Amino acid sequence: MRGGFEVTETGAPGAGGGGGEAAAGRGAPPDVIVFSAGAADANVIGQVRGIATASQYAGASVFALLDRVGPEAVGAVLGAGARDVLRAPVDLGELRARIDADVRLRAELREAREALRARDLLFDIFQEVSAALRADEIFQTLVRRVGHAFGLTHCSFVLTAPGEEQGRVVAVYENPAIRDLRVHLERYPEIQEALRTERPVVIHDVQEHPLFESIRKHWLQQQIDVNVQSAVAIPVFVQGRAAGVFFLRTVQGEPQLRTQDVAFANTIAQAAARVLENEERRAAIYRRQISAGTTDPLTGCASLDALDRRLRDEFERARRYQLRFALVVLDVDRLRDINARLGQAAGDRVLGQLGAMLQREIRAPDFVARYGGDEFALVLPETDGPGARRSVERLRGVLARHAFPDLAPGEVPRLCAGAVAYPHAEVLRPEDLFALAEGALAQGKADNTGGIGLAEPGKAPGGALGP
Repeated sequence: MRGGFEVTETGAPGAGGGGGEAAAGRGAPPDVIVFSAGAADANVIGQVRGIATASQYAGASVFALLDRVGPEAVGAVLGAGARDVLRAPVDLGELRARIDADVRLRAELREAREALRARDLLFDIFQEVSAALRADEIFQTLVRRVGHAFGLTHCSFVLTAPGEEQGRVVAVYENPAIRDLRVHLERYPEIQEALRTERPVVIHDVQEHPLFESIRKHWLQQQIDVNVQSAVAIPVFVQGRAAGVFFLRTVQGEPQLRTQDVAFANTIAQAAARVLENEERRAAIYRRQISAGTTDPLTGCASLDALDRRLRDEFERARRYQLRFALVVLDVDRLRDINARLGQAAGDRVLGQLGAMLQREIRAPDFVARYGGDEFALVLPETDGPGARRSVERLRGVLARHAFPDLAPGEVPRLCAGAVAYPHAEVLRPEDLFALAEGALAQGKADNTGGIGLAEPGKAPGGALGP
């Protein structure tokens, strides 16, 4: 280290055993190369040109220190690629000042180029986010573009709110198939802190930061090998309230996220939130305009007519574009007993609360309607049979934990279900889906454990699965 610079001394390329190549292999390419040549060096111009064009020195400025040369030689050396030429004897203070100025100028140019690239990338991502039609598409675009831009190992979006114990992972960069995964937030202290403070949380070293002290003990006790190095959690606000967290992590050995990277990710996340806000406003206006004929007044879910239209639209879209979706019919078990014991009014309240719970818990692209007196129907885009089963099992778990004011803990109703996934060999029109789902429901209700019936091609409706 000399005068604030890390200095490596070496011979010129090709001279005395290739010292230049050896020096270049010791670490990052140099910022500045100081080349000194005496009067006896016959090929100064060729040596300078060789240094300036060498791939291992790409981007480095060449300062040539020459002994007893005239103005013509100085011009030739500059033409060969030198950034600056000083003639001996050299004043070290002047040399350092020139090098400082060059390093500073190139740093400013590099920052300007990075800012320009960031602006172009920001505009490009915002255009793609703005073109997304649904909330899940916005989330997927967000994690995919930011994860790719930064080369992240992990980038995801978690829907949650302050005080919640769980969150829903709705988009994951490294695993796009994950779109509805429940996680316990106690395992992610950075997410909890971002929600609590309503500010971005940046953790440079997860293995040392006090915020992770408790979870590190859990990792140790459970012998969990965690190679996470740094973490960033950015709260995202919709209509003035924290609605989720944009979540980034790097693993050990990867470069840390810089301050400007976090600022860039925050800008993108908040811009996506504004797009989501606008889409929700438009959707709310549209829902109000059509709600008179399409909403069940008791549960707030869609009406049977709305279900019929939605299923036909989903069927046509899946058939045309070779997509998949599932129809699930839910039966509220024990509701008749509740009506008999507590009265119709109490049963209606339970049904209304159940409808509200279903609307709250389904994914953004999913659709829920009241199908009959004590039945509901779900339309689940991009979902196969096993995925439909998992969705029902998750809803059953939420229902089991839900507190109904009219009911004691042991009186909470259960859900029986019948599901069918499209494409299906026996489905040629939308009406076939209803028939198969109802048959699967009958099979599920016949199962003593209150299972889930799944209509599979070539089998009798059902294939009941336990809870």
